[in-house]
Amino acid sequence: MSEAAQLGARESGPRADEARARGRVPSAIRVDEEAHVWRARLLLVLFFLACVLPGFFTLPVIDRDEARFAQATRQMVESGDFITPRLGDEPRYKKPIGIYWLQAAAVEMTGMGAQAPIWAYRIPSLLAACLAVLLTHAVGLRLFGARAAFWGASLLAACIVLGGESRLAKTDATLLACALAGQFVLARLYLARGERLALGWPLLFWGAMGASILIKGPIAPMLAAFTAIGVSLWDRDWRWLKGLRPLVGVPLMLAIVLPWLIAIAAHSGADFFHEAIGKDLLGKVAAGQESHGAPPGAHLAAFLVIFWPGAALAVSAIPWVWANRGEPAVRFCLAWIVPFWIVFELTATKLPHYTLPAYPAIALLAGAALASGRLDRPSWWMRTLVVMAAVGGIVSGLALAAAFYWFESRVPAEAVVLAILAAAIGAIVIWQAVRAGMASAYRVLLAQAIVLYTLGFGVVAPRLDLLWTSPRLAAAIAADVACPDPQVMVAGFSEASLLFDIGTGTQTGGGAQAADFLAGPGCRVAVVDERQRPGFDARLAELGHAARTLDTVKGLNLGNGRLLTLDLLVAPDGAGTKGP
Repeated sequence: MSEAAQLGARESGPRADEARARGRVPSAIRVDEEAHVWRARLLLVLFFLACVLPGFFTLPVIDRDEARFAQATRQMVESGDFITPRLGDEPRYKKPIGIYWLQAAAVEMTGMGAQAPIWAYRIPSLLAACLAVLLTHAVGLRLFGARAAFWGASLLAACIVLGGESRLAKTDATLLACALAGQFVLARLYLARGERLALGWPLLFWGAMGASILIKGPIAPMLAAFTAIGVSLWDRDWRWLKGLRPLVGVPLMLAIVLPWLIAIAAHSGADFFHEAIGKDLLGKVAAGQESHGAPPGAHLAAFLVIFWPGAALAVSAIPWVWANRGEPAVRFCLAWIVPFWIVFELTATKLPHYTLPAYPAIALLAGAALASGRLDRPSWWMRTLVVMAAVGGIVSGLALAAAFYWFESRVPAEAVVLAILAAAIGAIVIWQAVRAGMASAYRVLLAQAIVLYTLGFGVVAPRLDLLWTSPRLAAAIAADVACPDPQVMVAGFSEASLLFDIGTGTQTGGGAQAADFLAGPGCRVAVVDERQRPGFDARLAELGHAARTLDTVKGLNLGNGRLLTLDLLVAPDGAGTKGP
């Protein structure tokens, strides 16, 4: 049922009857409905922030992608070159320029410039993810009505994958917002067949497509094309697409995209297109890159975890979706999900966030099924799914506290309290799932999500020292090395977080290279992993030099999962130890 139909069903009395006879809603009622929509939006923003802000300011830069994007942006701000992103001495051509511009603008607006902490680089992702939640609500209002829209947007706001992308200074949350802006316009056009819409709608669509191309290439246009083609084939009607006004919109999209493409072509020749399209985009289709290959079906399996807590409701909604597949709103969402999902299941390289642009449609279908009332008396298997989701939350809370104890031999009091609270809320969810309906259980399950994210992202992860190798190395160098700006080389650990935390001039290489580096003039520090230590010692002996160990840092390489034991080494007559 549409939002207008739901509103009409609630209206009664002579004034409402007269208004319906005239074919419109009374102005007072429209004002009340608008106030209800704004209250819903405010609640969604507050709920989203409650899920996402824990850890946003306290998590150090995370390898690999976030560190690469943030460091490239930092070097862009430092150098003043806003055309060619660079990581260290190498151009970074894997992604277009849009996200770097947004991050550069964010750090400049904080007033801290290039040396701003990592949370400043995350601001575009946070704002874009919040906008994505609000756009999901807006699309849901058009397709299914107020209650379904609120549930769908809430499920998206609470899901693990969006929470992760909101905390990372990279492309995917921003891409999602751009893609949703395009889908919002398509939904508006699809449901307004025969109605001529204002020019602003197609301009919004083509502007969103242009912005999305500058963020991550053709992903959002591909999603929009699949959706439009899918519903048009289903309906055997293409006329509604005239409302996109491509003769006006395509030039706008090109005006957004072409200036930078021309500029980067002038700077790099064909290098950008070879790297971004030939290697990064097409290479991921043909082969699994960076050990991220997986068979078809991997995205579906990942969905059941990373769309927690909404995955159980999404699966429960399948019978309702099938029964209502003839409804235009349901058809639109299925055309949004299915072709896009199939393409990424067939793509060789798979990362969980690749299918994120399809998640709002899944969330809206789940919300619509819940709002329909068909799940008020759920089947036993639906109740079982919700119980499993609650049990998963309970186990996750206890596991987070146990992991902290395992690695740190202690547990903060707040971690214990939050783990117990998550378990208690999970018990209530189980009770509601068994004794009441899905809506009652899910209201409590969303509260459990807030507690778990506070525990995991806000308390446990930032304090697990093992995870944060680069910031601990930077702190050790600052504490132990006497000279103010030492030259640093790291052997056996080469993630981009080193550049972000220690400095853009940090060099990486093998053990023998670190020995040659340490033998050079000036204040120098070699950081050598135990795997590289034999080569370092052998080369240093050949050079007739010695080294003195200042400190040892043990940590985890988040990029590949390897444990590291890193020695901070200086020449005996070089950098001294601070303090007495």
